[in-house]
Amino acid sequence: MAQERRPDTAPRRPGRPAQTLLTEGDIAREALAIIDELGWHACTMKLLAHRLGVRPPSLYHHIDGQGALVSLVRALVVSEIHDPTIVDLPWDEAIRRFGIAYYRAFVAHPNTVQVLSTTPVRDAATIAMYETFMQVFDRAGGELQRSLEALIGLETLALGFAYDWNAEDLMLDPILMEAAGAPLLAEATRERTEQNVVSEASFLRLLDRYIEMFRREFDDAKAEPNPPALTFRQ
Repeated sequence: MAQERRPDTAPRRPGRPAQTLLTEGDIAREALAIIDELGWHACTMKLLAHRLGVRPPSLYHHIDGQGALVSLVRALVVSEIHDPTIVDLPWDEAIRRFGIAYYRAFVAHPNTVQVLSTTPVRDAATIAMYETFMQVFDRAGGELQRSLEALIGLETLALGFAYDWNAEDLMLDPILMEAAGAPLLAEATRERTEQNVVSEASFLRLLDRYIEMFRREFDDAKAEPNPPALTFRQ
């Protein structure tokens, strides 16, 4: 009597079922998506794991907590800013490109501003971006401390206006200014009807003035017989 033939089956491999391997890039992208949508406070390990389709303990094979997550998210945002080729441009064009890229990255990710601007830098991507900026200033003849001050000042300018761009309403409403007995302020703000347009135009004007300030410093230093290094007076 013929035996019943069973379907051929591959031998079962020991361990867990195969699944797509999780990477730090996956974690950073999903974390940034949560932060953009809900705010940084909502980006818990539990929610992040759920959105990635894994259990929370799986995340700890890649990151050891919120500190590491901050570095991953920072590096992802920095990838939208850092262009190492700006070192080959004229210094003023390089700084303008850097400033605009910095501003626009945080316009796109305003919910990252508070955390990223108040936590120490630990990731290699941000350090490399800063080093590129320092190289631009160094090649232009800037003193190192002055270069660092320029970097910090430009960051502050860009972050402030990026945050301002995302305001829900006009920060200065001319009708309210008039009612508050501030006619000059009301007149100055009367044509400023769209907050994001106002913020971007103001940022670009101030960025140009910022660059012009350093152009004058460089020109003055070159005009001196033995120009001292550019630095602030204490």
